Amino acid sequence: MSRQIRKAQVQITPHLQRIVVGSDEFKDLTPSYIGHYVKVLLPHNGKLDLNIKTALMRSYTINHVNEQTGALTLDFVINMHQGPATNWAQTAKVGDTLAIAGPGPKKLDNYSHSHYVLLGDLTSVNAVKGYAQQLPHSAKIDMFIHAPSAQDIISLDTLRPVNWLVTNSPDESMLTALNNLKIGVQPPIVFMALEAGLVRKVKTKLNELYAIPRTHIVASGYWKKGLNSESYKQQRQQAAQPA
Repeated sequence: MSRQIRKAQVQITPHLQRIVVGSDEFKDLTPSYIGHYVKVLLPHNGKLDLNIKTALMRSYTINHVNEQTGALTLDFVINMHQGPATNWAQTAKVGDTLAIAGPGPKKLDNYSHSHYVLLGDLTSVNAVKGYAQQLPHSAKIDMFIHAPSAQDIISLDTLRPVNWLVTNSPDESMLTALNNLKIGVQPPIVFMALEAGLVRKVKTKLNELYAIPRTHIVASGYWKKGLNSESYKQQRQQAAQPA
C-alpha cells in the first residue's frame, strides 16, 4: 500500500540524519513501538516497489513515535557508508513518497535478567537506546557505543551510564572495553549490533574471557566493512541459501 510521507529532516550529528515519516495510515502506532524495527521501502529510479520480496528495502529502528499522529522518527547514517538508503536520506524533501512495513518484533526478548551488555554503533544506537529505556530498573547494564567523533554523541534519554567509544579504531576499542566487565555467577545477556567482522570478534572474545553461552548472545551484523549496503545485502542472501 502506498503511503504519502511527510518528512522533517534534521542532521543531528555529522553522521546521523533524522527524518520523520508519517501519514493517516500511521495513527495506530504508539510509543510502545519505540526500539522496534521497521522495513523502509525506498524508491528506485523514481519508482516505489511495494512488493516486499523485490522492493529496495532497509531496516531501521524506531527512535520516537508521535503520540497524536503515530509519525515515526528514524535516524539514517550518512557520510559513512554508501548505498541507496543513505543517498535517499541526503536528498529527501517534503512530499517524497516511500512505504513502511512493520513494525517487527525486537530481537532481544528477555526482560527479566539481572545483567545485560549492550554493544552498538551509530547504525544501531536507537536499538540500544530502546533497550536501555525498557530493561528492568533493577538490572545491571553495561553499554558501549562507538562514535567516530564527539559530535556524534547523542542523548539516549536514560539515566543509565553510557560508555561512548570515540575513536577511528572501533574494533580495538570495543574489544578492549570488554576486558573489564564484572561478570557474576549468572552470565549476562548480550545484545550487539555492529559491523559484521567485529560481531565475530566480539563473540569469540566473550567466549574466551567469560564463557558466555551463545544462547545468551543476540547479535546482528548491521553492515560490513568494504561493502556498500546493497552488496552486503546480496552477500547475506546468498549465504542464507541452501548449498
